[in-house]
Amino acid sequence: MPEIIYKVFVSSTYDDLREERAELQKALLKLKCLPVGMELFPSADDETWDFIRKQIDDSDYYVVVVAGRYGSEYTDGVSFTEKEYDYARESGKRVIAFLHGDPKNIPIGKTDSDDPVRREKLKRFIEKTQKSPVNYYMNPHDLAAKVTISFVDLRERYPAIGFIRADQSVDQKRYIELLEENTRLREELAAVQSEQIKPFPEADELIEILFPIKGDPHTTPIVVTETLGEIFSLIVDHIVGGASTDFDIGYLLTRTLIAIHNMEKTANTAVFEISEIKRRFFRLRLIDLERRMNEIRRTVEQHWLLTEYGKQQYSLLGR
Repeated sequence: MPEIIYKVFVSSTYDDLREERAELQKALLKLKCLPVGMELFPSADDETWDFIRKQIDDSDYYVVVVAGRYGSEYTDGVSFTEKEYDYARESGKRVIAFLHGDPKNIPIGKTDSDDPVRREKLKRFIEKTQKSPVNYYMNPHDLAAKVTISFVDLRERYPAIGFIRADQSVDQKRYIELLEENTRLREELAAVQSEQIKPFPEADELIEILFPIKGDPHTTPIVVTETLGEIFSLIVDHIVGGASTDFDIGYLLTRTLIAIHNMEKTANTAVFEISEIKRRFFRLRLIDLERRMNEIRRTVEQHWLLTEYGKQQYSLLGR
């Protein structure tokens, strides 16, 4: 039987809960889960919120951790953490909430002690979560232990579909095919390395990507210069992670570049044409394209696929 892997959306503030998130994610990984979160996508715009909702829709379970901060707010004044929690509840996701068990002893630097408005919003949010069963933790290791216990219990009481459907033999067959393909790719990559294949001809070509300044569209944009090979490597990282449409790849690429160049507080979404990059990679035989029906939206979408040559180049250029 193939192993079922569950996707778990992890929601919390970020800077003050780095250690807690790290321990929580390690606990989920040990439970054969794939934790996902929005810490790399901090901009407050409609495009970001649409992307977050899609990630929650695609997840099997939802986990929220609340401590001493309310968090970054959306344009409506509600924090992303609270909006994610509300949406998960409204969409029927199985939710596990973890609250700090001793909020008075949270270090001042990790609280909203200097902001009475945010303190009140946090208080109301905590009261909202307490209307359903919640768990209390004292430190990162305690959180990891309680996540493990709570999640195992939730998974047994409310089993989800996961990445591989155990009730569909066609998916089991596909799982076996993927294992065989993985073995074959390892052999091909070893052969590629031994043959010392060169990077594709335009890999060193420089591309300038403009990032408008937040809140001031008239200021000269920030210019980021990357090679075409680096852009290809970043895009393949996201393809391997499950992205395949123009929207997902373009969005993730811009957010990754913002994170890499430490522009979270200054830069808006990049101004560039993902379709032009797609055409260039297609002409270079790095990617192939496939049309698929989106059963939810009832529209046909074009998806990016790596060619064998593209996989070889990724092994050569991968970050």
